[in-house]
Amino acid sequence: MQACHRLTPILVLMLMPALAWAHSCPLEMHKIDQALAKAKSLDVATEKRVRELRAEGEKLHRQDKHGEAMLVLGSAKKLLKIE
Repeated sequence: MQACHRLTPILVLMLMPALAWAHSCPLEMHKIDQALAKAKSLDVATEKRVRELRAEGEKLHRQDKHGEAMLVLGSAKKLLKIE
């Protein structure tokens, strides 16, 4: 029984990064949406690519592939030149 009590904090610490990634995806999508709404001089091809990447990121997020989603959303943010 004592071994379980020692493992619980370790398991929680191992899961925390995954939970943090999961909650970061919607924030990143929101940042992209805000930047798209404010973008005035974005060319059509770049805007299309950003929207594709944003959609792909959301799809990956819904599939619980948060690491992949963050990479895709990061690519969209780079095109928009936002952090």
